[in-house]
Amino acid sequence: MLFNYGRIRIEIPDSYSFVYYATFIAGEYDYLNVNKNDVVLDAGAFIGDFTVKIARKAKEVVAVEPLPWAFELLKENVELNNLKNVILVNKALYNVDNKKVKIKDSGVGSSISYKEGEIEVNTTTIDSLGKFNVVKMDIEGAEGELIKEDEKWLDHVRTMAVELHGERNVSAIPKILRARGFIIREMTRNDLIRNTIRNVISHPLGFIRAEIKTKTLLKALRREYKVPALEQGEVIRIVYGKKLKN
Repeated sequence: MLFNYGRIRIEIPDSYSFVYYATFIAGEYDYLNVNKNDVVLDAGAFIGDFTVKIARKAKEVVAVEPLPWAFELLKENVELNNLKNVILVNKALYNVDNKKVKIKDSGVGSSISYKEGEIEVNTTTIDSLGKFNVVKMDIEGAEGELIKEDEKWLDHVRTMAVELHGERNVSAIPKILRARGFIIREMTRNDLIRNTIRNVISHPLGFIRAEIKTKTLLKALRREYKVPALEQGEVIRIVYGKKLKN
């Protein structure tokens, strides 16, 4: 299903229309301040929704996605938008390089698994990919393996947004980031409402076309629509970190 947001075009599978709404309408990562000199890491790029949204604002985007079918769609969406400043990496981010891990294919909620019979992929570390001013991270719980007190890659980051999974990460990671000089704020329901109003007003045609196709927001207001990734009962938060000086 093809969606539009201004000049951006993005192909999204029918069952994942909520991805368009989360990134482009509710603006889950809208508080990331990106400028033309920034090198951005999209950790857990999935089908490229954040990548294609942010690429025209940045110097370069490195988009990392381990799930093979999502990576192919990520590549298609980068080509669809004629983006020349995006580097695509079909690996899983982890705390060691070149390790074989299993990925459980749960779509947008895919994560590293230790069970047999899953998709096998290689790992990469953030340090091996380069230095990043801006980081968006949604890696379904593996953030706890990457965000630690002594991680060198954090030295270069000016601003970041991380989707935290599980009570342990929700509790520990903001403390680690504060200790590394970040001011932390959590995305709230009121933020999502304000972002939705602003994005609907600024891109009405894209929103109207999306609603005609999916009626996602209408169903959400009626409480008829559920996001599959949030139906597991897991504690999930989006937090932003920003350094006053870097």
